[in-house]
Amino acid sequence: MKYYLTENKLTDESNYVARVLVERTIDQETLITNMLRKRNLVSKTDIVAVLNSLYEEVIQSIIDGYNITLPIANIGYSITGVFDTKREFFIVDKHKLHINLNGGKLIKDLAGNIVLKRVKKPTASTEITDVMDISSETLNTDLTSEGIFELNGSRLKIAGEHADIGLYFVAEDATETKVAHLAVNSHNKIIAQAPTLAPGNYLIRIKSQATANNGVYLKELRITDTLFSLTVA
Repeated sequence: MKYYLTENKLTDESNYVARVLVERTIDQETLITNMLRKRNLVSKTDIVAVLNSLYEEVIQSIIDGYNITLPIANIGYSITGVFDTKREFFIVDKHKLHINLNGGKLIKDLAGNIVLKRVKKPTASTEITDVMDISSETLNTDLTSEGIFELNGSRLKIAGEHADIGLYFVAEDATETKVAHLAVNSHNKIIAQAPTLAPGNYLIRIKSQATANNGVYLKELRITDTLFSLTVA
């Protein structure tokens, strides 16, 4: 498990607090896929049926007001809000029922055995640090029209549902030319072929809704330009 340090803004003193770096969110579909890789004696349909039955029993037990003790979680209840007299009943606008979920024995035992690794604080936004033009073997200076190039940086991945997501070359007159295909499209590296470009200076622009979690997108486009220009001869 990875973590990083960030400035503690809750005190006047100069110190830091740790934040766990969550690189991926696992859903039920992914868990089932992983289970099937390790255990092929049951089908996906069987696993889904058992999980759905478990969920139904848990929900019904909660409705009935039963405490639930499972290896991974314990479920209990509490009510907040003041009752003015002994005769007063629960009032929705005044009182609130809380369903409390705590780690079970497996989770509590696991916490003490996880190996932690300190890493650099992640960049909050897209950052293009290097542009390598493969044809001329130059870095952050030249670009070959229709040539292969490589971007390096952080949060580069281009993904999302907006019609304008993509990688663009922006001319000095602000004209955008979109890259047609990306051979490599990851958070740290993009490799692609440049479109046909007239001689001149260009910025590279990334428009993306990607987050650290696959399939989870920002609501708005995140637009990032290089801090330097590239010259097409």
